[in-house]
Amino acid sequence: MRVTCTGQSTTVPSTIACGNGVKLNAPATLHAFWDDALGTDKSPATAITAAAHLAVAPAGAASDLTVQHWIDESVSAAKSTAYRKPTIGDGNGPFTLDSAYKMRATALAQKRVALAGARLAKILNEELQ
Repeated sequence: MRVTCTGQSTTVPSTIACGNGVKLNAPATLHAFWDDALGTDKSPATAITAAAHLAVAPAGAASDLTVQHWIDESVSAAKSTAYRKPTIGDGNGPFTLDSAYKMRATALAQKRVALAGARLAKILNEELQ
């Protein structure tokens, strides 16, 4: 999951805005951590099980199909969670992600993927009618 890679972040240098420039002790980069925040299993059965346990996305947010709003949400999430201090401090690291950071990341990733799924469903339902 990519929280934001729009280059629109105003609180982190553009060289690290996508997390590739932020080094971690493990995995190698913040970007890699967020790519795998919901797991690495490629099995459809695992994905279906995980999806069944996601909270329902808020209806108002799911109905918002304005792409700029999605970008703004992602930038806000990056500021409040992905680049949260003290875990991710100044500079390029390397940083160590603690269990609290990982739990917040998982919760955010689940929330964002549920919302993305609801928005995709709305788009498909409208286009296929």
